[in-house]
Amino acid sequence: MIDLLYLAHNRLEFTKASIQALMANTDWSQVGRVLVYDDASIDGTREYLESVHFPTETEFRPGVYGSPVAVMADYLLDTPQSRDCTFAKIDNDTMLPPGWLPECLKVMRENPHVDLLGIEPFRAIIPGCTQRRADPATHIGGIGLMRNRAFRTLPRPRGRLGFTEWQEMAVWAEKAWLNPALPVFLLDHMPMDPWFSLSVEYIAKGWARRWEPYPENLAMMWAWWEPAAVAA
Repeated sequence: MIDLLYLAHNRLEFTKASIQALMANTDWSQVGRVLVYDDASIDGTREYLESVHFPTETEFRPGVYGSPVAVMADYLLDTPQSRDCTFAKIDNDTMLPPGWLPECLKVMRENPHVDLLGIEPFRAIIPGCTQRRADPATHIGGIGLMRNRAFRTLPRPRGRLGFTEWQEMAVWAEKAWLNPALPVFLLDHMPMDPWFSLSVEYIAKGWARRWEPYPENLAMMWAWWEPAAVAA
């Protein structure tokens, strides 16, 4: 049983789509509780998240955090670092595929040395149809599975310190990518409608991360998820 941290800051349309994927594609028998963090949203995201009924114990923690590092600092206040606990961190631009949690937990169990496991997409692979491994990485993206022991220190817990910057400082943390990666969609990376038009809108408002879309997302990576495609 793990904790699942869901982080949101504005981007209401992204949040709604992300929550739908999370609800449908998560094995809730493996989730002890969900902690929903809303970082001072002003576009209706907070109100929407308050209306969501998760199928497990849920804590809603709105506030003014300023960064994902500050959110994790808040979470770790009641999660002793002496315990080897695994938790999942999911942002509100993340469309998780079916089977994501059991597959990630399996890789974490097989690699007890890994502290941070990134699961962002590089190629489309149907969950359950391939053997996955943990490949060493210099950093991971903002989503994945993490062990609380990695967070020996969270500097500037109320400052605007990004997760990538923290990783550059946390040289002791063992980082790895799930390989082959799961077909995760990051909504602010998508080059196709309706996500592309939303990305343009949110980038203009300064709410979306200013990253280039992954080239692999030019393919319809979720095409296999349609019943007809699976049957074929």
